[in-house]
Amino acid sequence: MAGRTALDGIDSESTPPHNSDQAPSLLEKLLSVFLGNNDPEREKKRLLKQLGKSLSKSRQRLYKPKGQQAQPAMGKLFFDIYQVVGPAQHLLQHADESSGLRDIVVESYLTEEQKQLKQDFSEDQIRALADTLEPKELASTLKDTMVQFFSSFDSATVKEINDTYNRLRTFVNLVRFDYYFVLKKFDASIQENNFSIKPKFEAINGDYVGEDLKDFIEVAYAIDTKANWDTVFDVLNSYRGVDMVARPTWSKVLSTLEGLRKSNVLVYIVQHIDGDPHYKPVIQLPRERIVESYLNRARTTAEATLQKISGERRKRRIERLSQAVFGTTAVARSKNYTEKANLVYSKRMLAGFIHTEAINYLKAFLLDYFKRDVREVVRDILLVRGQWSTNITSQSLSDAFHQILAIADQVVEFDDALADEGEIGAKLKKAMGRIVDRDKTSANQLRQLLGEVNDRAKAMITDAGQNLIVLAKHLKAAIEDYDRHEHEVIMNWKQLDSMSEEPLKQRMAEMYKKVHYFVQLMQIYAKK
Repeated sequence: MAGRTALDGIDSESTPPHNSDQAPSLLEKLLSVFLGNNDPEREKKRLLKQLGKSLSKSRQRLYKPKGQQAQPAMGKLFFDIYQVVGPAQHLLQHADESSGLRDIVVESYLTEEQKQLKQDFSEDQIRALADTLEPKELASTLKDTMVQFFSSFDSATVKEINDTYNRLRTFVNLVRFDYYFVLKKFDASIQENNFSIKPKFEAINGDYVGEDLKDFIEVAYAIDTKANWDTVFDVLNSYRGVDMVARPTWSKVLSTLEGLRKSNVLVYIVQHIDGDPHYKPVIQLPRERIVESYLNRARTTAEATLQKISGERRKRRIERLSQAVFGTTAVARSKNYTEKANLVYSKRMLAGFIHTEAINYLKAFLLDYFKRDVREVVRDILLVRGQWSTNITSQSLSDAFHQILAIADQVVEFDDALADEGEIGAKLKKAMGRIVDRDKTSANQLRQLLGEVNDRAKAMITDAGQNLIVLAKHLKAAIEDYDRHEHEVIMNWKQLDSMSEEPLKQRMAEMYKKVHYFVQLMQIYAKK
């Protein structure tokens, strides 16, 4: 028929040659016994001879057994398939690592209800909810939405989605087969990605294409020629915005592949070229489960959004409290227990100093505010000159004040000790030098030493916070007592007022706010 191509059909009715999988007849067995045909090499030659005869009679004319020549028809077979799938090679270049392609497959099966549920835990929606819901309520709402979304995938739908993606994977593998490499062997002048030319193919030595045929069989035989491919091409259209192949010509490719598989002609050609009548291709079908990974990514993304929002809230709150306490968000008081000092530890995959921000704020508050303003009001005025109604109350305030004062000195000593020449810093430097040679014992010692340093930092933060809470409670009680007609805490407020350059109540109120805000700041780090 004029204009007939390899895509117009393959001779699928040719009789396959005898091979080792076919049970020999009784006559063959008897002949084998009497004629001494148990010799493996002799049997191999006999099977190869049968292969040659069968291939010589094949109407496909892909291979000439005499001389083991791959015929121009074989080049044309590859070119006809290349013309159909070749244009998609560039578009599918990175399909293997594309999670977006997997997502498109899953989302092509979502119902309108499922799409709405998924939208309900998108980042934009989570941020919108975060403006109206408390963190715990927001987390609970999102959890309920995700549970409803995940449970909406029944087993039949999951199987269909996975099957579609795995079918798509077989298509990608077929597309990405190196047709040009094979075609160059039949026509050295052929141009890559030029699908309109008319190549001039020549017969070549079968050895040149034996391995190529094996590779092609592995991808071609994996194609399900009876499946519905429209869903696959709809997904690919969404992925790249264009049709990967012309669907009518793809139907011809499927017909060609089905004919090749039924006739098994390519396998027989490989057997004859390799001189191995027992060769069998190994077809590995994709078995990916993309629905589970899709749902896991959806959950992980939602959780990451929650964490991001939480981190942003935390950062804003720290900045507000820092501004309220220090009048700025740029506070730099620590010299050695710092994030900058952690660089040397992060290079060794060590946590390093983990309470740097809290210690920095604590040192700044105690040295720049507590030792000056708080000491002047609490110690010099309230404790020393105040006439307290009970010693128990004044003693409680005094204890808290002096505990905090002691911690202020401890923080300074602690930070100084971490200098390179300091007591702790020298030990850390020495331990760090020992682990250069990957000494595990030294590394463990360094971790232990860092742990002790961080525990000490945490203890100072906790102790300071607890004592500041006590001090704040007494300040609040003193402020309330100041306005009473009959004082219950301190009896001589008028006398104390005269000892302060500014109104004492105003100073105590401002001090209470700063202490209160600073305690809140420390609690943020304590919760972390």
